[in-house]
Amino acid sequence: MLFRIVFFTVVLGIVSMTYAETLPAPFIVLPKPRKVQIFSGPGIEFETLKNIRIIGDFLRPVMGPILARLPIKYEGEKGTLTLNLLTKKSLPESREGYILRIENGSVEIVSRGEAGLFYGCQTLEQLLEDARDTGVSIPACKITDYPGLSYRAIHIDVKHHLDTMKYYYDSINRLARYKINAIIFEFEDKLRFRRRPLVGAPQSISIDEMAALTRFARRRHIEISPLVQGLGHATFILKHKKYALLREDPKSRWAFCPADEGTYEVLFDLYLDAFDATPGSRYLHVGGDEVGEIGLCPRCKPMADKEGKLALNLYWLKRVCDFAQKHNRIPIFWDDMIFKYAGVWQTMWSDLDHEEVTQLWEKGEPILDSVLEEYPKNCIYMRWNYTLARQEGNIKALEWFNKRKLRSMIATAAQNVHPLLPQDDRVNIIQSFIKVADEQKISGMLCTAWDDSSPHMETYWRGLIASGEFSWNPEGRSLEDYESAYLQREFGPECVDAIRLYAELFQAVSFWNRALCEKGSHRRLDKLLDLPDPQNPGQWSQKHEERLNIAWKEIERYSKIKALLEDLSLKARRNRYHLELLSAINDFQATSPRLLLALQYCDTADKMKRARGLEKIHHALKEFDIVWEKLKKVYEKTRFISYPEGYVKDRYSHLASQNEDLSWMINVEKQYHKLVRDWLNIIEE
Repeated sequence: MLFRIVFFTVVLGIVSMTYAETLPAPFIVLPKPRKVQIFSGPGIEFETLKNIRIIGDFLRPVMGPILARLPIKYEGEKGTLTLNLLTKKSLPESREGYILRIENGSVEIVSRGEAGLFYGCQTLEQLLEDARDTGVSIPACKITDYPGLSYRAIHIDVKHHLDTMKYYYDSINRLARYKINAIIFEFEDKLRFRRRPLVGAPQSISIDEMAALTRFARRRHIEISPLVQGLGHATFILKHKKYALLREDPKSRWAFCPADEGTYEVLFDLYLDAFDATPGSRYLHVGGDEVGEIGLCPRCKPMADKEGKLALNLYWLKRVCDFAQKHNRIPIFWDDMIFKYAGVWQTMWSDLDHEEVTQLWEKGEPILDSVLEEYPKNCIYMRWNYTLARQEGNIKALEWFNKRKLRSMIATAAQNVHPLLPQDDRVNIIQSFIKVADEQKISGMLCTAWDDSSPHMETYWRGLIASGEFSWNPEGRSLEDYESAYLQREFGPECVDAIRLYAELFQAVSFWNRALCEKGSHRRLDKLLDLPDPQNPGQWSQKHEERLNIAWKEIERYSKIKALLEDLSLKARRNRYHLELLSAINDFQATSPRLLLALQYCDTADKMKRARGLEKIHHALKEFDIVWEKLKKVYEKTRFISYPEGYVKDRYSHLASQNEDLSWMINVEKQYHKLVRDWLNIIEE
């Protein structure tokens, strides 16, 4: 009889457990867990958990607001969340992996490492959010989860702006929620360097403030490492007269001379301050990309002529890598220059056919191998590509690193160089390159967020969170499923139907970017759009018929986006500031098509219609001033929108370097509106 009871119980246990790829609606966890098993029987409700029990020698992990309210008790009972640190074979091998079991009114999270317990708590927090928001009980289940890539980093680039420290602290909590475990913080001149105080901007972050942020992040299992640009991208240093003698080209502030010892004296001092600002972190990103000017000056030309520019670049790289290693940092290096010198760079971003790629690599690979012994072995070579990254040359580059036993990581992008917000399908791009990395067994990923055109950081989050999703689980969600998951996690379960929001905004802003430009865009204006000729009414409208037809459609799109954002703002349970910013951006971008349509209305021989058109133009110009002020006010809630007195100007090709306040955003509008006002003065005389 006892045998029958035991046998029946075991069979019943097997039958009561089902396997599922996803949790049942309305529950969504982001990143998508690796394995979900659903049990019959009770799980937990939102209010079920009453306390926390810790088994093992570790501190209570930092928790989200729901779990943080629970007290610790040392006796297990119903309604207990148990955190257990174990080394059982059945656990995921990664110390970031975990098993989360929910059953009969209790929860247990088990992991080999404290990071795994932390991530298990993040998953549970998301489930409890959904239970609270929908009133649905969390089913009895077992979640087995672990990361695909062990290094999952995002990039904070403060080249042309600073956000408030509160925003950075809030961002770290937001990143940890999505299992991002690293930040590459590109300081430029926004760190208050002690050893080279001239380099730090007046409003820069102090070393002590940055160190405090680093410690805050580490408690959330996020490692902040510095990026200090070195050989090229050095305008923030070389703009100062004191350092002008270190320029490779005396007329250019872009690049250091790699043969001048003063270069290393300056860089090493900046590195030491960056180490102090990021205590205990493993990495130093030394930059090294897009140098352009090298082997030109009398100091380094002899070496370039004798050994080649690749050897000269590797000389610099070896010097900075040796310094990093001496100070217990692992250097990371953008890899583009070595491939440019070998003649294979174009195979990594252009759509060359197989034969062309093969020919270029047959010539270039021996050049790469000729100085193989000079490549620092303690360095991580970061293969950056901001497209889908399926180009044959891009794959070959990753394979070349692997075969030569040189460590590599990949870098994708949540934002490339677009103004106002990203204007292409970044999520698809991010997913694609991370899958390439997973296929090539590369363990590290950086999702960059470039500040060249300095959109608000809020506009990057959809891409940054996508990098967390796909680097944790490269074979996880489809793009469409990710969109719904993102909306639910960021705003709430009532918001999941707004999956077209970002695609519509991207298209709207793409038109704004060129609407007032005959040639070029906000980033690089070549020629402004002309204006109607009163002596030839209708000619302007005919000439720009296609542009004006698009403007009409964009006004319709604006109304659609406006209604969608108003609806989301009413439904959203969290991150309402994000929606406030998108609403301000939508109002702002619509000013350009409105002005075009007002000009079209005025482009007529009908005097009454022309008079109404003139009124519309005045209204459009006035409306622009109103929405521009509104956009600035929304920006400055989390961001400093102007530089203080004493800032040394740093003008170069980046759009955001053109002014010391946000006015670079409207350089096109300022010029075009002046033309319109001058035109109005003539028309209305």
